[in-house]
Amino acid sequence: MKNSSLNIYTLIFKLTLKKYSPLRIFQILEIKKLKINNDFLDLGSTESETNVSNYVENKHFRHYANLNKYKDVVDHINLEKYPNKIEKKFKIILLMNVLEHIKNINNCFKNVNDILDDDGIIYGSVPFLFHIHQSPNDYYRYTQQFLEEFLKENNFNSIEVKVLGTGIFCNMYSSLFNLTKIIPFLNLIIFPIAIILDKILSIFVKNLKNINPLGYFFIAKKN
Repeated sequence: MKNSSLNIYTLIFKLTLKKYSPLRIFQILEIKKLKINNDFLDLGSTESETNVSNYVENKHFRHYANLNKYKDVVDHINLEKYPNKIEKKFKIILLMNVLEHIKNINNCFKNVNDILDDDGIIYGSVPFLFHIHQSPNDYYRYTQQFLEEFLKENNFNSIEVKVLGTGIFCNMYSSLFNLTKIIPFLNLIIFPIAIILDKILSIFVKNLKNINPLGYFFIAKKN
């Protein structure tokens, strides 16, 4: 998919119509930019219609690993405990909307390092200004600075952390989303207006998006 403005806004329209949250929409926009040419592990996830990894452009064999024993989960892993690794190693790991649910993030990344090949890449995303969502628990919200420093301390380099969202109005829409999605087509009006208002406001307020992140998308390579 060519990342033209028309294509992007068309996709936003379609995903909004499916009642996807703004955070998930921005995560999907980032996922669609990736070119994944190997088998990959969708860690902490399971097969679902709303799974962000469904939007990986290159369709290679996808593995799931989760604490819960769903029928599609190839491996069961408790990321809170170490050692708790999976036998197979992967060159690519997706860690989407998982870290906020992990109380012991240090053990989590020890497991990730065991599963990820040398020079392997991790793609992940976390919410920031986003409602509490239990799965089964919701513990943390991470900043860009924390993610950059934590990944570096855990044997990763070539770290890139991208801000998701457009600013204050997008965050306001996100807060109202669970209510407005009940009314058919209302979000198709509110979401574009929120994006436009943030673009206008950003002319006058520097770093509007960076100081009001809806979430983050990060990329890092194992040393």
